[in-house]
Amino acid sequence: MKPDRTPISRRPRLPPKPKTVERNGDQDPVEVFCRIRPKENTEEEACVTVIDSRTVKLMPPINSFAFRNGNAKEQQYRFQRVFGPDASQKEIFDAVAKPIVADVLRGKNGLLFAYGVTGSGKTYTIQGTPQDGGVLHRTLDVVFNSIHEYQAKRCIFKPDGMNGFDGQSEVDALSDRRKLDAIPAPKNTRSNRYRREANGSHDSSDRVPDASRVSSIDEDSVFSVFVSYIEIYNNYIYDLLEESSDLAPSKGLQAKILREDAQHNMYVHACNEIEVKSADDALEIMYKGQRKRKIAYTRLNCESSRSHSIFSIRIVQAPLDAQGEDIISDKSSITVSQFSLVDLAGSERNNRTRATGDRVKEAGNINNSLMTLRNCIEILRENQVLGGNRMVPYRDSKLTHFFKNFFDGEGKVKMIVCINPKADDYDESLPVMKFAELASEIQVQRGTYSAKQELGLPTGRRRANQLFKEAQRRAEEETANVKNLAVDLTPVYTMAPAWPPVSWTPEIREEIISKLKIYLIKRVQTREKMQVDIHEKSLQLGKLITRMEEEIILLRQENASLKTLYNDSLNKIRGLEAAVLNAESAKESLQRKIINFNNLVDECNSVREELDMAKNQGHLEKQRMKARLKAKLEAEKDRLKKEMNVQLYEQKSKTFKKGVRVLQEVLLENQRPEVLSAPYSDRQFGRERVRSARSDPKLEGSQGHDSHDHQRSRSHHRRSRSQDSDGWLGIHKENASKDIIGQLDLFASIPRKRSSSDSASGPNPSSSQDYLNTAGKRPRF
Repeated sequence: MKPDRTPISRRPRLPPKPKTVERNGDQDPVEVFCRIRPKENTEEEACVTVIDSRTVKLMPPINSFAFRNGNAKEQQYRFQRVFGPDASQKEIFDAVAKPIVADVLRGKNGLLFAYGVTGSGKTYTIQGTPQDGGVLHRTLDVVFNSIHEYQAKRCIFKPDGMNGFDGQSEVDALSDRRKLDAIPAPKNTRSNRYRREANGSHDSSDRVPDASRVSSIDEDSVFSVFVSYIEIYNNYIYDLLEESSDLAPSKGLQAKILREDAQHNMYVHACNEIEVKSADDALEIMYKGQRKRKIAYTRLNCESSRSHSIFSIRIVQAPLDAQGEDIISDKSSITVSQFSLVDLAGSERNNRTRATGDRVKEAGNINNSLMTLRNCIEILRENQVLGGNRMVPYRDSKLTHFFKNFFDGEGKVKMIVCINPKADDYDESLPVMKFAELASEIQVQRGTYSAKQELGLPTGRRRANQLFKEAQRRAEEETANVKNLAVDLTPVYTMAPAWPPVSWTPEIREEIISKLKIYLIKRVQTREKMQVDIHEKSLQLGKLITRMEEEIILLRQENASLKTLYNDSLNKIRGLEAAVLNAESAKESLQRKIINFNNLVDECNSVREELDMAKNQGHLEKQRMKARLKAKLEAEKDRLKKEMNVQLYEQKSKTFKKGVRVLQEVLLENQRPEVLSAPYSDRQFGRERVRSARSDPKLEGSQGHDSHDHQRSRSHHRRSRSQDSDGWLGIHKENASKDIIGQLDLFASIPRKRSSSDSASGPNPSSSQDYLNTAGKRPRF
């Protein structure tokens, strides 16, 4: 059991503003049109036949579910109009959408559905191709063709974030325009271009625009166009014009919520509404959103729409003031009308698509939203036919909740039912035709727009202002011939709207009288307002004249005082001019002195530069001389060193040769007596003594010891008198030989630079030593 809840007190419904629609007893039905898609194969069996311009017939094929169940009856359905396979996009637009465009430009709302099974041509009907645009392309062309001369400047109207618009001054609008111009345009990458071409987007040069326009546009108003593009995917609303965040680009679009404004109209909160100034700008924005729309491949359609897309065109208009110059930017005077084009996703059955995963979930949400739309239509029809008061379940789906105001009488509702004549689509097309038949029986409250008449402003004030400016311009150009100036004397505006058309018949006598009565009452009210306005303007004019006369007196007094000041200033100016002339002459004299001084400075600088150059050259020459002398000194030192070495070598060579000769003589003199007188054993001893002359320290030490022992032994065996003298003579000669050999060794140890000639001719110490050793040996007998 549910707990009891405190009942919520509902707020009283606010009365609509004067700019919105007014309810009356008139109602209009929901107009339903039928379009049959051309067959892909002319030999293929068709289940749809066109009977006349308003009736079609469905024939169940043999393989259909209805035929197998025994329900093989032909079904006929009537529409507002039937468009066959040969119908053009232009024909469909003129019959279906162009009347809605005219109503939207006059301040009313409009809604157009494209309904049908998947692959029946809904998206083609709405968008078309660049060469043959659909309803959306042609709607934008007609809107801008009609308001081209009456468009307001950009940023004059600004969304307030609550389904309304605010007017702002030209200064604020200029600041906003500069901010928008400073924003860099997004890069058109290769992938984006590919996706845009895949969705039917091409350059504007390839597009063929619709040249038609809507007549009887209010010339005393200015217009601005705003567009928005949303989709309903899995019962969530997404803004297709939302810019992806640079910080988290992978998160995708954020879901939006529905809210109700002060007039109880439903709108998407925080949805981007972009102001456009041409049809090409609007289409470029549409292509931008089209790239983000959910499209997937199925067995029945390679580019199947997986969401309901809604492209809304909102026209904001505001009247000009009584002078036809400035815009009345009061929020109560601004009128907002909306035209929504809805491309519904096609209903489909899983047994035909064989979808899996996300495709099954998407198909279920699509079918549920379409079923909710059908339930709402059925309950509306039941309430209207039976006089019931059942609650319509608009909130069961975001699609029906968003458009509930249209079914409550806030605008014109039309529907294009697209049918594929293929026999395989008969089972899916049959519920679509039944829904279309049911929707055509719904009556929607008709609204009338009467905001402009209540302002009490005369019509034609824009034209009056233009004629006045033209006359003023021509008067300024032809001041010499003002009398011949042609003036348009036709009235530029009327005191009241035109008389309503009257066709007198007794049956509608009361209706005609009531219409004329309403018209006359409005005319009297307008007259009274204009009289009050004229009286107020007369009082304002009298006050203005009095104030201007006072200003004239003050200006005259001020003029006299200014003349006195002018004369005094003129005298001061003359004195100052004389002082200026003297100052200029002094200035010229000083300039001449400065020129002379500058010339003198230039001369001094040139002389200084020459001296510096000479100084630098002398320094360089000194360095060169020093280098040459140093090189010459080094060469002379080398030459003297070589000469001294040569002389030293020659002197030492002479000394060496002399020592060798002396040594040879000493050795020869020492060897001859011993050879002649000594016995054989003494000869051997003498040979050993001669060997002791070598420079080997080992041999020298042992030789001395042996010589001493031998002398001692000889002293024991020989007692000759000549023993002492011979020993002394031997020792003396031996010491002399050692001195000479030491000198030779010292001479050999001195380093010298040998040349090739020296090595060939000069003595070699080592060879001399060998010679001495050889010479000191005694020959063997």
